Amino acid sequence: MTIRPLGAAVPWGLALGFSPAIAQTPSTLESSRTSQSPQDWLSDWQTEHGDAWRMQLSRATGQLEMLYGGNAPAPFQLDTSDSELWFELARGWIERTRSVHGVNVSDLYNPSFRYLPLGQMNTNDKIAIVFEQEINGIPVESGRMNLLFDTRGRLLSMQVKAAPAFEDRDVEPTFGPGFANLVAANAFTEEFGVPATFEGNERLIHARIDGDETRRWELAWQAEVRHDGPGDPVGRLYTIDAQTREILKSESTVHFFDVFGTVRSNATPGANADSASNPPVQIAMPRVTVQSSAGTVETDRNGNFNIVGVNTPVDITLTYEGQFTDINNDAGAEHSVTITNVQPNQQNDLLMNPNGGARITAQANTQLHSNELRDWIVDRFPTDNTPNINYLANVNLDDSCNAFFNGFSTNYFLAGGGCNNTAFSSVIAHEIGHWLNVLYGTNNGAGGMGEGNADVFAMYYLDDPIVGRDFQTNGGFVRTGNNTRQFCGDTNQGCQPGVHANGEVWMGAAWTIRQNLGASLGGVAGDLASELLLLGWLNTFDEEEIVTAIETQWLTLDDDDGNISNGTPNFADIDSGFREQGFPGFDLESLAIDVIEVPNTTNFAGPYTVEANITALLSADVAGATLFFELLGGTVQNRPMTPVGNDIWRADIPGTGQSTVVQYWVEATDNGGGTQTFPANAPQETLSFSVGERTEFLITDFEGANTGGFTGGQPGDTATTGIWTRGNPNGTGAQPEDDFSVPGTQCWFTGQAAPGGGLGTNDVDGGFTTLVSSPFDASGAEVVVFSFVRWYSNSAGNAPGSDVFDIDVSNDGGATWTRVEQVGPNGPD
Repeated sequence: MTIRPLGAAVPWGLALGFSPAIAQTPSTLESSRTSQSPQDWLSDWQTEHGDAWRMQLSRATGQLEMLYGGNAPAPFQLDTSDSELWFELARGWIERTRSVHGVNVSDLYNPSFRYLPLGQMNTNDKIAIVFEQEINGIPVESGRMNLLFDTRGRLLSMQVKAAPAFEDRDVEPTFGPGFANLVAANAFTEEFGVPATFEGNERLIHARIDGDETRRWELAWQAEVRHDGPGDPVGRLYTIDAQTREILKSESTVHFFDVFGTVRSNATPGANADSASNPPVQIAMPRVTVQSSAGTVETDRNGNFNIVGVNTPVDITLTYEGQFTDINNDAGAEHSVTITNVQPNQQNDLLMNPNGGARITAQANTQLHSNELRDWIVDRFPTDNTPNINYLANVNLDDSCNAFFNGFSTNYFLAGGGCNNTAFSSVIAHEIGHWLNVLYGTNNGAGGMGEGNADVFAMYYLDDPIVGRDFQTNGGFVRTGNNTRQFCGDTNQGCQPGVHANGEVWMGAAWTIRQNLGASLGGVAGDLASELLLLGWLNTFDEEEIVTAIETQWLTLDDDDGNISNGTPNFADIDSGFREQGFPGFDLESLAIDVIEVPNTTNFAGPYTVEANITALLSADVAGATLFFELLGGTVQNRPMTPVGNDIWRADIPGTGQSTVVQYWVEATDNGGGTQTFPANAPQETLSFSVGERTEFLITDFEGANTGGFTGGQPGDTATTGIWTRGNPNGTGAQPEDDFSVPGTQCWFTGQAAPGGGLGTNDVDGGFTTLVSSPFDASGAEVVVFSFVRWYSNSAGNAPGSDVFDIDVSNDGGATWTRVEQVGPNGPD
């Protein structure tokens, strides 16, 4: 018999234990098994920390992107006031999981400790630890590691947005920032046909370059270029390869408020635009500047001010600016008013704009909502310093029917063209939402997240699904959270007509969740719950795209027992909100099943007892369980299982009377109708045991000089790339860098690719490549079993022309072959 595999077989893994640098109670975490596939690594992780854990791999790198679902206890006691100890705990978990994400903990810096007061809703408080990443002192674009803990120190989730270790860490740029600005300015003029009026804000980074299914990092300069008029402003951020001068990517820095549709929105009272039917009313102005000869102060959030130590009348000048605002009037001088002879020791009611006017009202509205949105965030998360910046705003620009954020300011247009002045409530909140997206890390990319999340800020802050209410003078609105835009999947996020429409998918899901929580918990409690979840999510995770992982992240924050598979306090409200917008939802595990595996045996008579520990997670009781089994080449049979106490269920497989392999699995049902199998994807995957004497014909781990009798590359092979190679593989998007055997480095793989390459870098192209074992005689065996460990990566699935992995056998020395297995799944196996 000769065995001929076709394809790639390379497993994964390294996992390190850790102990804290400062341990109040001595304890360590034992290292997981090394060199495994991610699924095998997860299986070992589940064995150590519970079956509730799940993982999500990056479709671009094949490495860990999110670990979630369960809880892992801290190896030492923690104090919530000692942030350094929490940082040490987080670093330990990052190091211990490095084999599945590839990030060097030494590249992480600037950790932040974020206390999430989620106990204000019906769950418990949590702690987020967030690291930024730089390599050789150069920041990695969007490079972050986010870990979520409960207050006892139990790890609840890990999100990986940092770059895995890559080569060329010591590369230096071949030109400086001045030349980068020149390249960017030339590209801008060529692209838009107008000269740059601003160029600068350059920085050196490791830029993240994403393809359809690839991701790499390049040393690059980023430089911003703008043209500020006449006409609509145009701004681009160019990423320029610091070695080759190639422009790697170009992104808009100007994010307009959408002008399409009809809108109701105002700047003064309520949510409607400033208009004749909704005239301004006097509202207390937060944090305006109060200037006098006796000193300068700001009003507080309620408009109150106090100038200390004044006993004589003073003249006071009031302007729309303060700690968090810098408001410029593009249509003239910034409004200010001087009030004379203000008396000491009595209440003074001062009016900033007694004569009114739309252009002054625009300044007042911007002052009001910039401050109130910031206060809205800090009221809910008092330790969140993220929104504490100075928001530069330009109002009354000489154009109409729009507003925009350009990376460093928000900008609002005059009334005209059938539209009201755009400096009003939800428009201001939306544009500042773009700024907050940058501060929190969701950013404003082309996939719709930036627009959608800016809308969510506006909706949640104003408790109104309408963004841009009365935007036009004849009424209407711009967008609404009560929309039916449907999610098209993680790989097809841009399926709607335009970036704003794509954003409506997330906008709609967020508003539906808020409505659901309000119906379940009551309006005030439900609103607070949705706001805490939103802000907790922004503080804990960095999700730049509208993807299914967002629901997992919200459920992780909502969970109260370290196991999201058994539901969370507000699971139904959150899950249905996502499902209504077309997201796939999150499937709960209704039962937990742990089967005690049957060992190999020489007993032909049987019976072979199968025991399983089965518990209901969502309902009160287990309704029943069934044991399924089949002999090799036979038909599937089943036996009812019987409860024998302590959650143990039991059934017997009858004796086989012959040598064979028995495959089996368990299926259980709870009294709520939920069903679960073990293994989880049975019958595609099963447990098994052999009956009869076992003889090993061939066993090898390919280490040392031992090829195991295998030979790669046979006469007649037609592949031009991806030829079978034995060695120590480089890690790429298609294969891990670690061998399965422990210890060990050697295995067979299809082509040695450059380190860090993406999917497709070592494809089998041009035909097939063959790996053949040495012949061995199994003629006396009743049953022959061939088992092996493989890593299979194929982005094309079973599409015509895609790679497949064949296992063929020959009974005549290789003259003819019989196929025994063909594998072609979409993704690793």
